[in-house]
Order: sequence, then structure tokens, then C-alpha cells
Amino acid sequence: MNKRLLKVAVTTALTVAFAVPAFANPFTDVPAKHWAYDAVNKLAQAGVVSGYGDGTFKGDKTVSRYEMASVVATAMQKNLNSDQKAAVDKLSQEFAAELIGMGIKVNNLDNKVDNMVKISGDARVRYGNGDSFDNTDFRARVNFDGKINDNLKFNARLTSGNMGYNGDFSGSDFNTTNTIKLDTANVTFNALGLTNTVGRQDLTLGNGFLHDSAITGIASQAGNLKMFAGNLKDTNKIYGAEYGMKLGAANITADYVNYDIDNNSVDVYGANIGIKLTNSVTALGEFYNVDDGTTDGNAAAYGLKFNKLGLTALYRDVEDGANSPYSNIHNDIQNLKNENGYKGLEVRYDRAIAKNTTLNLKYQDFEKQDGTEIDGGARTQAAINVKF
Repeated sequence: MNKRLLKVAVTTALTVAFAVPAFANPFTDVPAKHWAYDAVNKLAQAGVVSGYGDGTFKGDKTVSRYEMASVVATAMQKNLNSDQKAAVDKLSQEFAAELIGMGIKVNNLDNKVDNMVKISGDARVRYGNGDSFDNTDFRARVNFDGKINDNLKFNARLTSGNMGYNGDFSGSDFNTTNTIKLDTANVTFNALGLTNTVGRQDLTLGNGFLHDSAITGIASQAGNLKMFAGNLKDTNKIYGAEYGMKLGAANITADYVNYDIDNNSVDVYGANIGIKLTNSVTALGEFYNVDDGTTDGNAAAYGLKFNKLGLTALYRDVEDGANSPYSNIHNDIQNLKNENGYKGLEVRYDRAIAKNTTLNLKYQDFEKQDGTEIDGGARTQAAINVKF
């Protein structure tokens, strides 16, 4: 322990004991004429020090951290003025490990831990194959979550973007067009009965078939109702709401979204349902309608999820004009952004293969609405995700 801290500790202990009247000397090795007699006597009567079992004080013995912590613990129980409390609080931080080991809660330390930034992240390697593509890409992200005060939290995330090998695997050079960037940065607080998140944030509606992309704006939640408004990529804008409810064995969400894409207003109405048939099987359904004033198209996905197996089988049917550019299907390694409409089977397999490590496999057999096969009718994707 440094000398300055020891001086503060001794001074604090003496101050706490100052008002205690003197009694008979409790220690045989501290005679009445000793220079420290009065101080030791008062500390003993205040219960701050108790000496050793043989009735001695052993003032020439070096004090251990645990012994000093016991002095601090006693001082923490006293009725202190503001200056004394400040000194004891400082000492409690220094001896926090020893105090916690003694079963004593250190409040200021708890608050300090609460205010610390928590860092987590994930890394992914992914491979995809079809007639028109044969790609591998990599991505790494780091999340920063912190508490500013009891009503204000923040989140930020750095991402590498999807870094891909060149298409023919003839070399090991990464595609360097992607750079590390801040892809989410927001604060969350409660106000007017709402939980509000303001800033760049992820937005997923239902299972993400309608929308699974970030916005820059505000999202507010009150019970089962979520409302949101903000900007998408470039100058595109979004606003809308989602309401979720549980009805028996069914979980249902209903959505309304308005996109302003290149100054063209697009209204989207959607619904999502999951019905637990057994502990092992859940029926899934998702539907949305897109109306941009000139085109009115529907999109649907329905199938089964075998919970214990990690297997999901869906049939997707997306009409011309209903292919949302913000759907989670566009998060695939090769998206269908250029397809006006498509239909076909999708099978997914998701499994934990080790602690914090998952394997994700996907197979798609899609064709255009006119019956023309997409990528030869077979699109495959495999990914390994690691969280830390």
C-alpha cells in the first residue's frame, strides 16, 4: 500500500473514533506513556481495531491489506459526515477485492461496473455457389454497449463489411473495396412511457422477409407496439409500425411500412405468424403486399420449422414488383435484387457445433415467375459464425 493511501486510511480511522470516550487500556503492549496510547485506545473503543488474541496490539507489525480492509469495513458502518464518507468511499474502492471477499457490498464499485463499456462481437466466414456465382466472403464486427446513467444507454458497432476472395480463387487477395466502418451508433432512453432508440440501428420486421436492414432515425416501443421513422440508404426514407401479440399457441405480428424510394411513395402491409404445433414443430407463415401506385404485388413464405433439428423448410412466392430490396433474403452472399419475381423451395439448417460457434446451411431451388430457373435451380450457401 502506498504511503499516501495509508495516511488517508489512518487519518480516517482516527476521525471516526475521535468522539469515543477513553477507557482502560485494552492492549498489554501499549503502555499509558506510549506516544500512540490515546489513538490506539480510541480506535479500540470505537471497534475499529481489536488487536490479537493474546491481548496485544503489535503496533510494530506491518499491516496487511486484509487487516486494513477490516478497518475500512468497520468505518463503512459508522455515521459519517460528508468529508469522512468521501474518504471511506475512496478507501473502499482501493480495498474492494478484500471487502467483497469478506461479503461486504461496495456500492460505488457496483455503479462503476454498471457504467463500464461491454465489448462483444462476431466473425463469419461464408461460401456460396450457383450457376452465376462461386464466392467466399468474411466479416468481423465488434459491439460496444454501455450505460451512461440509469435512463440512458448507448450502442455502437464497427464492421469490416463483407470482404471477399476474388471469384476464381486464383489468389488470396481480399477485395479491398470494403473498409472498417461504424454501421450502428445509437442511444436508448425511456420517455413518455416509451423506450426510444435514436441513431443508426438495425430494424427487423417479423422474420425479416419484409424488412431486415438498418435505418438512421428513431424507433419507439410501448408494450407490443413498435413505431419507427428514419432514413435508409442514400435518400430513401421509411416510417411505419409493427404490432405483436400472442393468441393461444400462435405468435402474430402485423406491419405497416411506407418507403419513400427516389421520391416514389410505396405502401407495404404485412403479417407474420408462428404456430407451435408441438414442442418440436412450428408452422410459419409470412405475407406482405406492396403498392407503389402503379404496381400491386404480393409476397408470401410458408412452411415448417423443426425446432430440435434446427431445420426450416419454406416455400417462397414473390410476385413481380413485390421483391423488397430490404428483405433478409438480400443478405445472402448472392442476392436476388435483380429478379422481379421468383418462387421455390428454401431449406435452412442451423446448428451449434461448439461453444459460441454455429453452422448455417441454406439451399434454394428458385425459378422466375415465368418458370425460368435461377442459377440452374440450385443455390447453396454455408456459413460458420463465431461469437465472442
